[in-house]
Amino acid sequence: MISALILPDGDPQALAATIAALVPGVAEGTIADAVVLVHGTPQPAIDAIADAAGATLVALAPGEAPWRAGARAARRDWLLLLAAGDVPLEGFSRPLERFAGTAPAVAPGALGRMRREEAGLLAGLLARLAAGARRPRAGDLVHVSHLAEGARPRVVRLAATLVREERA
Repeated sequence: MISALILPDGDPQALAATIAALVPGVAEGTIADAVVLVHGTPQPAIDAIADAAGATLVALAPGEAPWRAGARAARRDWLLLLAAGDVPLEGFSRPLERFAGTAPAVAPGALGRMRREEAGLLAGLLARLAAGARRPRAGDLVHVSHLAEGARPRVVRLAATLVREERA
């Protein structure tokens, strides 16, 4: 039902943590495929992780919009946008599936925004300010139509939470 688009930051362990966290969603049939988006030539470790997970690897051209490029490679119209290191907490599948099954699929519609567990007062305040932004970002569930230039979907808070995998 949903394709996961993952934008790595160069840390193979963060990418592996995100992909591993999606396994329950794959097992439940919510996550259909994954697309890993890299700027330029991928590091061998990133390439190996994507290959081992059966994910499609997309090398972005300079200046190319990553989410749009990922949408072209995705198998489904509903897209879960993630940054490497984003780890959906247990039980994330059901709220995503419910939202994708009931939200309007055509713009202007709605995008689902997962909650983020933030550490610290400043991080929490910044997260709340960014929560109102209507542009798709990591942690959102969007229909491909919401990635069009100028699309301004309304934001719906999902009953699913993301945490950041801490670097060693």
